[in-house]
Amino acid sequence: MDYLIIGMSAAGLSCMDTLLRVSPDSRITVVSGEKFPPYCRCLLTYCLSGKLREEQMIIRDPSSLPPNVRLIAGNDVVGLETSGRKALLSSGEEIRYDRLLIATGAHAVKPGYADEQKRAFTLRGIDDARKMAPFVKGKAAVLGGGFVGIKTALGLLERRVKVTMIISSAYPLSMVLDAGTGRFVERDLKELGLQILTEEDITGLDMKDDAVRLSLKSGRELEADAAVIGKGVAPRVSLAKKAGIRIDLGITVNEYLETSSEGIYAAGDCCEAIDIARKRPWINAVWPVAVEQGYFAALNMAGIPSVYPGSIGVNSLKTPLFHLISGGILKETEGVTIFEDYVPSTNQMRKLAVRENVPVGMAFYNSPEDAGVVINLIKKGAPLAVHPEKIVKREASVMDVLKPL
Repeated sequence: MDYLIIGMSAAGLSCMDTLLRVSPDSRITVVSGEKFPPYCRCLLTYCLSGKLREEQMIIRDPSSLPPNVRLIAGNDVVGLETSGRKALLSSGEEIRYDRLLIATGAHAVKPGYADEQKRAFTLRGIDDARKMAPFVKGKAAVLGGGFVGIKTALGLLERRVKVTMIISSAYPLSMVLDAGTGRFVERDLKELGLQILTEEDITGLDMKDDAVRLSLKSGRELEADAAVIGKGVAPRVSLAKKAGIRIDLGITVNEYLETSSEGIYAAGDCCEAIDIARKRPWINAVWPVAVEQGYFAALNMAGIPSVYPGSIGVNSLKTPLFHLISGGILKETEGVTIFEDYVPSTNQMRKLAVRENVPVGMAFYNSPEDAGVVINLIKKGAPLAVHPEKIVKREASVMDVLKPL
């Protein structure tokens, strides 16, 4: 059996490792447009902060791969001939396959003002970190209030850079948190030393006197040595779309992670699979979900039918002042009720979102204990054995939560 994997990040590597276990005699080709050995993209902000060196981000040494694995780095797949099961590389090489995984991931969203010549960078890969590093000096602007934007801002703060965050929404992490939780995050980020401007956006960006000049919609102007754009990511679907594979928000798949084209599977940030809490297809662009999808895709590619159970978005943000763990849906929509409890003396907060006695979302702030249990309950779609208030108020033990109704 000849397998082709496009992409060698979380989903692609997980698929490769699983195929080596379940189909050890197969031939596996992995193609990536990046010239670097496989590395953990989640660690980019630590590299930017100076805590890690580039070589410490590497998670797979290409020389350690078995002889039946061929790794092609610095080369893009530019076309797929689905009927003939062939892939065309940018080098001109043609690769035939029996089963194919598309794990092309996502790319950073680039607003119109994104311009590296004007020191306005995105941070998605090692190349990006290399380009911006020489310009990150005394002052920086971070545009966007998602997890990547916050982690980038904190990484720059570690380098003793004065950071201003410019967030278009009313509070940080507005895409995943309710307003109350977002306000906790904003308060404590400011306490750590970040300047945060909410409900603000960029109307213009230019260079002046060796500095980035940012014009804001409020009319004010800011100067920085560099601007880092953290406006989220968008799935890389152009290759699949060009090949006639069905696309919605991302590459659509069935319960076996197979696309609309037989023998072609998708996993990771480019893949739109079932979200357990939402009960509909969604893209949860986080590393653990990509690893999980790569595993299930590999089983199905190897002829071991395995239904993918779906995922939820889970994130963790740990700083010197607070630790936030969140997952699923945390907004009062679609019949969702939120239960919460806050302990001011310890700055601890727990929130649990429930729909028809089934947990669909959570946020634990400075209270990591039991978070894993609640996240697993959300993934299982299991009804609660106790009232939600008992969970957020710590009146129910882990064993109580796990007892059958």
